[in-house]
Amino acid sequence: MPLQGMIAVEPFDCWGIDFMGPFPPSHSNLHILVCMDYVTKWVEATACKVNDAPTIVKFLKKNIFT
Repeated sequence: MPLQGMIAVEPFDCWGIDFMGPFPPSHSNLHILVCMDYVTKWVEATACKVNDAPTIVKFLKKNIFT
């Protein structure tokens, strides 16, 4: 029996989002933004020129929330 209660998590409830890099430039992109759903293990990634919050918001609107 677990010491703590198990929380039921549905697909797309819990995400991990992180930047990788900087890497050597490729088409002026230096970073990779990686988003992963912890339940389904679904991964989305894109190359980025900068690693900042507006880049994350634009990516989420375009690839996750539409």
